[in-house]
Amino acid sequence: MKEYKIIIWGLGNVGRYVTKMISQAQSLKLVAVVDTDPTKVGKDVGEIFGFEKIGIEVSDDIDAALKMEADIVLDYLPNMRDQGNSRPTGYTPNVENICRALKAKKNVLTTLPMYHLHKVAPKLYDMIQSCAIENGVTFTQQGIFPGLFNPYLPLVFSSMTGGLKKIIVNGGQDDAFNTSPWVKVFGYGLEPKDFNGQFLQEIITSYYGSTAKVIADYAGIEYNEYRESHEIYTADTALNPPCGQVMPGTISAHKFSMQCLKDGEEVTAFHFIHKVCDDIQKTPAMSDSYHIEGDIVLDIAIKGMIPENEPYASSGAPGVNLIPQVVEATPGIMDAINLPASKPVL
Repeated sequence: MKEYKIIIWGLGNVGRYVTKMISQAQSLKLVAVVDTDPTKVGKDVGEIFGFEKIGIEVSDDIDAALKMEADIVLDYLPNMRDQGNSRPTGYTPNVENICRALKAKKNVLTTLPMYHLHKVAPKLYDMIQSCAIENGVTFTQQGIFPGLFNPYLPLVFSSMTGGLKKIIVNGGQDDAFNTSPWVKVFGYGLEPKDFNGQFLQEIITSYYGSTAKVIADYAGIEYNEYRESHEIYTADTALNPPCGQVMPGTISAHKFSMQCLKDGEEVTAFHFIHKVCDDIQKTPAMSDSYHIEGDIVLDIAIKGMIPENEPYASSGAPGVNLIPQVVEATPGIMDAINLPASKPVL
């Protein structure tokens, strides 16, 4: 059995689950973990999360880690942008970090929204592509919300029909127990008049928006218009999530719609909801599902994708299971959909 040596760069919520998963797999070996959080640096990575010690201390020196023998870097750094540019063309800091690892002749796999770049940010695409080819390694973005749920799984399901006309993806996340610092961008508990909805729309749609275009391009569905929209919802009753009290009339939910249209009709889309206390505040309704229209019509619901006990499992596992395929792939940028189907690593 081949052993794959791994560096984790960024030890947040996804890194936590990935650490656990790697420690349980015979074919995977963690050789370095890098993070700048002073509460983690110098401590055994397993001990930080309440696991058994695994003999790897967290370092804040990425250059030293990249000099180590390793097959792949799992990039779980925060999403970073050029100042004043919230669109995909502003992801220069992400690209610089990716290329830093590629230049060390390490394959790179990430959860960051670095996908469809040849269409939405060609200059950034060229930076990664040339760097990967020059160094004989591969870069792969594993999918969006979470893992392979979008845009890759709906494309797989769409192969069940011919005459494909429409693929609509619906997703949602209850942020009531979301401990990530970025949850504050949603302004839960604020008056709508005091909230910059346009800024939030740009952030979210730059992250999720290209999924509708990826699906259209891979499925061969023609469109002549792309549209983004954002709706704010307010609470009907007092809500008390851990992230802060939400009073009636203040922001409790957001719906983001990213759509490819053909002559005004939606043909591919991602409708995504962020909200708090879905068990109490039912509006807007939230689901993780696909609607696919062709010679047959498919409505597929995904249940249990983000469990409370391991909410980041479905973000971390798809990437870990893709490690062998990424390491063995042709150098350059490789979409996950173009890799051989992944299977659980042993």
